[in-house]
Parts: sequence; structure tokens; C-alpha cells
Amino acid sequence: MGTFILFTIFAIYVAGAAAVINCRASPNDSALAVVIYGEKAFNLLCRTTGALTVNRTTQWLRTGDDCYVPSYYINIDEDTKKMLPECAKLDAKEPCTLPNQAGFDLIQHYEGFLDRPHTDTSSGLTYIGYGHQCTSAKCDQEPVEIRKFPISKMQGNVLLWHDLHKTTACLADMLADDIDTTPLKLSENMWSALVSWTFSTGCDLAAKSQLVARIRHGESPVAVVAAELPKWTVIHGMSVSDLTYRREAELTLFRTRSPHLAYPRCIQK
Repeated sequence: MGTFILFTIFAIYVAGAAAVINCRASPNDSALAVVIYGEKAFNLLCRTTGALTVNRTTQWLRTGDDCYVPSYYINIDEDTKKMLPECAKLDAKEPCTLPNQAGFDLIQHYEGFLDRPHTDTSSGLTYIGYGHQCTSAKCDQEPVEIRKFPISKMQGNVLLWHDLHKTTACLADMLADDIDTTPLKLSENMWSALVSWTFSTGCDLAAKSQLVARIRHGESPVAVVAAELPKWTVIHGMSVSDLTYRREAELTLFRTRSPHLAYPRCIQK
């Protein structure tokens, strides 16, 4: 696995039982300690099974620094740990489909966080976490098990992680070019901005948009996004200030230079 990681979204604090934690090159107590964590927040990516530790656990968690810490030392409950994806499944996915950290931060900021089910009175839809649309009014049939409310931001992050896999797959399908034009290339910031817009708008509306149609027909993504993205600020005929600010933030991210390509695949120039 490379060091270019796009989905380090879980801010976790070290359990109080340990002053520092050694993060090792492989899930084994005898492996080289490559990073040392103290009381500073760090990121978790996934869970895996490794060598038995002195604390009698074989579960290890991979961090955003591409190293491993024993699950025992992480101060979150077992149900939440189980919500983390398995590292083997994570590694099997195509790289660079999820937004980068700037994209995650943007989405989380503008979606806001709901720690319990909330039903929108105008649409009748129920939401929880960071814009996750529940499949039932009680939010009890979700892709990850929710046993009680309020949920934690960690659980909201996991729900968002699941949702964004669907959103990025949808966006990739929308942009797939069946017209004889120059192949589309998007940097990680361009891609992340469009993921945020698609998540906010919904795949069905995004797929029918002039923004997608014009890009698919070979127009410059920079020109198209600058012209079309600001139009997506209206709900029920009324301009919504939060959407205006979000579109401005997405456009700023889209225009921010990045050395990495995220679409059609992740490569470094």
C-alpha cells in the first residue's frame, strides 16, 4: 500500500492507560516502531488481525501513518471498533476514489453533525450523522449497526465513509466518457470538490446536470465548474445561503492546485 492515503478520517485519542503508544511497521509487537503517539489525536483507517500482544489481543488498527497499534490501547468501545473496515477489504478497493482530507473536512463542515435521527419536515426523509439518509425512520437498518443514541462523531464518520463510497462510484459512472473526446483528468482537489457537490445534490440530479453533460462532451472542467457550480444554491425556488457558501468552498477547493490525479485513477506526476 502506498503512502498517499485519501480516507484518514477518524480522529482518536490514546487511552489513558498508556502515556505513549508505539505504532509499528506491521501488526506485531516485535516489529519496528516507526511512529510514537502521545496524547495527540491521530487517524485510524482500518482493523486487522496480527500477532498476539502482551495485552492478549490479536486485533490491530492501522493509522494514517501507515503503521499499526494494538486495539487494546485505543479508547473507543468494541462496537465502534468493529465499524472500522477490514484492512484487507480496504486495500482491495481501487485507490484514490474517496475525497482527500480537505474534501472530507468540507463535507463534514457543511453537512453538520446529528447525533440522533432527525426527520426533515419538507422531504419526510430522516438523517443522522454527517448527512446520512436513513433507510428507516428509526435509523435501525443502516450499513453499520447503531445500537443506541446519541451516536458518536466516530460513528458518524463511519457512516459517511460508507456513503462516500457510493457517491464516488456514482460520480465516476457519470463522468465515464462514451464520446470521442480528450480523456478527462481531475486532480484530487477537483475530484474532492465534485464529490462534495454530488453528495450534497444527490446522484440523480447531478447525473442530469449541465455540469456533468458539458464535462462529458469535452469542455474544460475548470470553465464548466466555474460556470455551473454556483447555480446549485436553490431549494424550492429559494436561494439558500448555506448552499451558496458551500458552492464557494467547493469552487475554491476545485481551483486549488494539487500534484495528484484522482480521476480516472490515482497517479503522481
